Amino acid sequence: MSQTSRSPFALVLAFPVLLSGCLTVPERPSPDTAAFETPEYQAQKGLAIVKASSLYARGGTGQGVAVALIDSGLNSSLPEFQGRLRDPGFDYVENQVGTIDRVGHGTQMAGILAANKNDQGMHGVAFNAQLIPYRFGDDNEPFFFDSEIAQSWQAAFEKGTRILNNSWANAIPATEINEARYKQVMPQSLITARKLVENGAVFVFPTGNELKREPLAEPGLPVAIPELEKGWIAVVALKNDGSAINAKSNYCGLAADWCIAVPGGDSGAGQGLLTTSKDGKYTQTAGTSPAAALVSGALAALQSRYPELTAQQVRERLLSTANRTGIYANSEAYGRGLMDLDAASRQVPKVLVK
Repeated sequence: MSQTSRSPFALVLAFPVLLSGCLTVPERPSPDTAAFETPEYQAQKGLAIVKASSLYARGGTGQGVAVALIDSGLNSSLPEFQGRLRDPGFDYVENQVGTIDRVGHGTQMAGILAANKNDQGMHGVAFNAQLIPYRFGDDNEPFFFDSEIAQSWQAAFEKGTRILNNSWANAIPATEINEARYKQVMPQSLITARKLVENGAVFVFPTGNELKREPLAEPGLPVAIPELEKGWIAVVALKNDGSAINAKSNYCGLAADWCIAVPGGDSGAGQGLLTTSKDGKYTQTAGTSPAAALVSGALAALQSRYPELTAQQVRERLLSTANRTGIYANSEAYGRGLMDLDAASRQVPKVLVK
């Protein structure tokens, strides 16, 4: 959820780990990260905080993995997205194959997710992943576009995508949502989400930008509908240095069990995350939207590191290896902790591979 619009998209981070009774074996030696810590890498300040270079050094850059981008569209003609499209997707505003992006939000999220590593500007967290973009209404609450969102999710899943980035949320507090009310607000989306989670999809949502102690409707939805939890991640936004929640992010709150914290930029000159703009330049973005895109990209990069795991197993890996030391032990604010791609990309116990 970026700071520049009132569209639906504006409503809205080195020890062995014991998992399933099996101790992971530390990597030997430590991965050679220096080759990946380029000016592009340093320009996107969130990457260093989540230790993305360790994941890259272990081979996880997103290759072979596609992410669905359900947003305001994508300017796919930009150099940063050459080779980054698995499929042109669909534009439900223009009713056509392929998308345009009049608002710019979707292109910004796509940059955080998967912009090319090409010695220009910045690169995405999963710079070898691919995108399938979908555009729904630009100017109103998401619940006005329930059908378009549901169709986007279903189409992306049918094209092979198991990671669905949703940098938006309905402006209803999760504490006020129950199954009956959500069926009134997003009936088709709920049916589709249930079906896709049961079949292995992972949905990523931002907690919202109201600086409240509870998230918005979608990130907290598994409270009302528990079977969604295994395919759900809520994302809280930190300052660029990871030192605290930024000046607008909602807390994880009741979504703490499936919530993770990553940099999302902050207000003020030079305080946002650098990303792509729809006109081909680079721009700063801040909020829980780019934080969600960072997590979706991290899932894609981890999936390429662990091709033997399902997307939902990768989700659990990401959550279970988060850093819960210091301030990140506060689960109300930070959920499972700060995303740590060094810890997440270490050797997986064989017991997890089924």
